Amino acid sequence: MNNLLQILQKMRKRTWVTTIIVTATFFLLLFIVVPKPDLYAQYNFSSAVYDRNGKLLKLTLSVDDKYRLFVPFTEIPEEAKRALLLYEDRGFYFHFGINPLSVIKAAIQTATGRRKRGASTITMQVARIIYHIDSATVIGKIKQMLRALQIEMFYSKKEILEAYFNVAPYGGNIEGIGAAAQIYYNAKTKNLNLPQILALTVIPQNPEKRSLLSVRGRQKNIIAATMLQKIWKQKYQHKENEYLNLPLASSVYLPNEAPHFVRRVLENRQGQIVSTLDLNLQHQAEEILHQYVTAHHKKGVYNASALIINAQTMDTLTYIGSNNFYDNNILGQVDGIKALRSPGSALKPFIYALALEKGIIHPKTMLKDVPKNYGLYTPENFDKSFYGLVNATDALIFSRNIPAVELLLRVGEQNMYNLLKNCGVAKLKSPEFYGLAMALGGIEVSAENLGAMYAMLYNYGKFENIHFVKQEKLPVSQQISPESAFMTMDMLSQNQPVDELKNGFSGTKLRYPVAWKTGTSYGFKDAWSVGIVGPYVVVIWVGNFDGTPNNAFVGREIAAPLFFRFIRLLGKQNKFLPSLQPRTDLNLAVVEVCQNTGDIANSDCTDTVPTYFIPGISTIKLSNVTRRIPIDIVSGLRACKHTPPTTEMRAYNFWPSDVLQAYAHAGITLKRPPEFKENCTKFDRTYSGTPPQIIYPADKSRYLVRSQKLSQEKIALKAVADADAKYIYWFINNKLGAKVNVNNIAEITPPVGHSEIKAVDDIGRETTVNIQVDLLN
Repeated sequence: MNNLLQILQKMRKRTWVTTIIVTATFFLLLFIVVPKPDLYAQYNFSSAVYDRNGKLLKLTLSVDDKYRLFVPFTEIPEEAKRALLLYEDRGFYFHFGINPLSVIKAAIQTATGRRKRGASTITMQVARIIYHIDSATVIGKIKQMLRALQIEMFYSKKEILEAYFNVAPYGGNIEGIGAAAQIYYNAKTKNLNLPQILALTVIPQNPEKRSLLSVRGRQKNIIAATMLQKIWKQKYQHKENEYLNLPLASSVYLPNEAPHFVRRVLENRQGQIVSTLDLNLQHQAEEILHQYVTAHHKKGVYNASALIINAQTMDTLTYIGSNNFYDNNILGQVDGIKALRSPGSALKPFIYALALEKGIIHPKTMLKDVPKNYGLYTPENFDKSFYGLVNATDALIFSRNIPAVELLLRVGEQNMYNLLKNCGVAKLKSPEFYGLAMALGGIEVSAENLGAMYAMLYNYGKFENIHFVKQEKLPVSQQISPESAFMTMDMLSQNQPVDELKNGFSGTKLRYPVAWKTGTSYGFKDAWSVGIVGPYVVVIWVGNFDGTPNNAFVGREIAAPLFFRFIRLLGKQNKFLPSLQPRTDLNLAVVEVCQNTGDIANSDCTDTVPTYFIPGISTIKLSNVTRRIPIDIVSGLRACKHTPPTTEMRAYNFWPSDVLQAYAHAGITLKRPPEFKENCTKFDRTYSGTPPQIIYPADKSRYLVRSQKLSQEKIALKAVADADAKYIYWFINNKLGAKVNVNNIAEITPPVGHSEIKAVDDIGRETTVNIQVDLLN
């Protein structure tokens, strides 16, 4: 008998072991054979764009026209998880996807005709939603349970809960707690309070009747949420009860703020995005721009764009692509910040920056604003006039075209082209295509390009593209020297605020510097005003997207007033420093220069001004324009020598002849030194002054001339003479070829072979160049 019992016990042990092994093997095979389901395979999600302070700008629809915003498990409040389990599935953490007791109870109630109670677990609900199962039928219910088992095999409870919160229906085309929280309560999921959580928890069980999209739905929701509230109080008697306050106020919150900016942000991003935009500042700027455009309708102004950047962080704070995104009459959906347009003179500061960097100029270098031909290109100034001689700072802020073109020629078109390319200007053609027209708006850039490049000046020559998303990291590169960047910004800051120059100005004058520039495109199609105040860069564009011209589209007249409305808005909200100060580590020095010449003041210069320069880089010399010469007291003529008491030393400006001519073109007559007394010898008269400077031909030039038309070929000769000279004598191989007034051009028939060309003024000072003339058969 004992032996029989031992045999039975051994068999029983073996049976349990076999059962465990078989069961484990079954589930292992099932795990291998049954594929892991992708809970989100059929889903794509909305994107939510927020401003820098968390305010919603836009919640987009998913591809299937749902508001469905993905929220990770860690950002779902614990109260939401507890409320869901309390309301839907209290045994969630203890079952394997199916709750057998609930299934049996539901089956008995169905069989006896009593009121049906749901038996679906949260896992079963996830299965029903993602696989679109009709669980009202027996077959559908079986499918639902099998799918629930499959999900439980491969996913943790946290992952299943996360899926429920992201795909459950919350009324209308709203799915997931993330979209529901944002639309109903204008809140991120993690910021929901307990009453809001309870109201949202009851919606998925009957989304059509309990949706907060309608008054009737809100009434039904309050009833269900109140029942859940009672259950919550019973479960958590000493916890959050004091915060319960039903019913709740709710609405449908689907803003469409800053549509051009949002579209830009979503070009290559998705999900929940915290942008750089400041919505409060955006609203203020939109109101200012809209009022300004409306007030100028009589001038044909219907559209404008505006951009504000914090240059310290490169964050975009304000982005207005057009006056009205929804106005088709102005092509309002075109993005004026991104569009490529002619900048007019708005790029000139960067020509000056390169010239400063290369030591070609300093801020007070005198530049010639005179008529000049560059081959077939003959630039003019906007006002059709010429200043004669103007310092670099004034040439920049008064936007003189001739000095800008001349500086571009000296800087090199390729260098300017490279700078634009390195600063992200798109769709560039070859440098040869633009040529010197780059100085005057012959190249197209965007408001975004201009904003980033002016920010480069603030950042001491370091370039970085503007940011659209907070804490974005983008490449930074040094494009111009810190010294030239600061000097350029300092030069621009001497441009007077345009609104303060108007008659009848009664506002408060600015007590902080604004470094700004305007631009007007050829044909009056685009008006620009761009500048820096404190750490902010403001870009204003006024024009028509279809390119329709308007004589009112002049940067200084139509864009600048709007620009300064933005400047004053920023000034009210910030405290700016009263002056620009360079970093202490910059290689900059200050020197007194003669105001009339831009050169270091000599003892004869009485009017001096301070200027920055870069030691070892900037071209700066001792002034020799102002000189003291002996004057005969009786005749007032220039004496040969200083022989007191019959003579006295007086200071005169010895301007070159081309400068005198330039001033004459500008209607300005400069005082010239008196002539020599007749009895002065040539030797006496040549001891002072500057010899002629041959402009062309250049030294060591080579010419090819046609042999059959040699007699018709001409070479032009041009020289600049000192102020006391009247004529230039041209000698070719020591033979007189021509005599002309100092302002005129001579022409000669070139001798074949090597020639020495000499320019001698009537004082006797001379300069020589050499040329080579070869025949072309």
